[in-house]
Amino acid sequence: MKPVVQVLRDRKSLEAIVRPWEELAANALEPNPFYEPWILLPALRAQGAGEDFCAVSVWHEGRLIGLFPFERRERFKRLPVTTLTSWRHSAYLLCTPLVRRDASGPALRALLQWAVDEASVLEMLYVPANGPFDDALRECAGTIVRTARFSRALLVKGSSADAYMEEAMSSQFRRQLRRNERRLAERGMRTINIGPGDDIGGEVEAFLRLEASGWKGREGGALAASAANLRFGRDVLTEAHRRGRLHMVGMDCDGAPIARRASLLAGEGAYAFKTAYDEAYAAYSPGVLAEALSLREFHDLPGVRWMDSYSEPGNTTVNRMWKDRRAMQSVALGIGGWGSFWLSVYSSLISSVRDTARTAERLRRAA
Repeated sequence: MKPVVQVLRDRKSLEAIVRPWEELAANALEPNPFYEPWILLPALRAQGAGEDFCAVSVWHEGRLIGLFPFERRERFKRLPVTTLTSWRHSAYLLCTPLVRRDASGPALRALLQWAVDEASVLEMLYVPANGPFDDALRECAGTIVRTARFSRALLVKGSSADAYMEEAMSSQFRRQLRRNERRLAERGMRTINIGPGDDIGGEVEAFLRLEASGWKGREGGALAASAANLRFGRDVLTEAHRRGRLHMVGMDCDGAPIARRASLLAGEGAYAFKTAYDEAYAAYSPGVLAEALSLREFHDLPGVRWMDSYSEPGNTTVNRMWKDRRAMQSVALGIGGWGSFWLSVYSSLISSVRDTARTAERLRRAA
């Protein structure tokens, strides 16, 4: 029996398959908590699915073997091409679709066969490069073009936190960390560490207030910047804790939070979801101290081997503190001859732009 594709176009349709969806996530080729129901459903409520949303589900003998949330667009990189692009909430920096590790090939081939009548290009954003999903995709896809590539910091557990910090950070940086920790200790600083099974108390609301009080709040990037995203933040952090998937560390001074770091656990990995700090304590670098505290406590988390910084490439703080990197990419798949043609046009345009840039740089150096 061949896999069957079912297209789900709204949140209610997705809510009806939560049980097999949870089972798929638990057996995914690569983990992605942001496409699990407990995060994706609140994200759709907060941002709105819209008429261009579609979640392509692939079933085989009653099992859900693939889930691909997409958004339909009429252009690809300014080219007039119907495209299905990874659906993402504004807070998403990971869009790896969920495919069963023991059925990744059938799930991906079913998706590509279905897409022939739906679009000319499939665009998958924020996907790890050189990983199991990338390998499976390249085995199944005909024309595939990398449209973006960058790396972000990755924390791989060492023999101990102290050993890791000594190897990854400069001695000057470590001295500065200790100095700021001593200065805050003199002001009565205390640390918090909330892992699976610990009482969370009012920490969710404290985190949301703290994040909104700083530059993220002023620029509209805080979860509490809108009523819809405030609900999203509450739902995700509360549910993550209920599921034993939240790790939060931080520091308090004078009875008030001055820094928090919330990470989401996924199998043997974790994702550094959100960081917040009180700018009134900027002289002590509370955000950096929270990162250092998170690193130390991460080394004591059982069953977790790595943490993705879940950041754009220019995050200088974690880049200075974490020694490993995770290669990320966005890729476009050509569907049928028309899609392959347009991707060849795109590749030619990009090559032309790069050649022009290199020529201009050579002329600049020769001048």
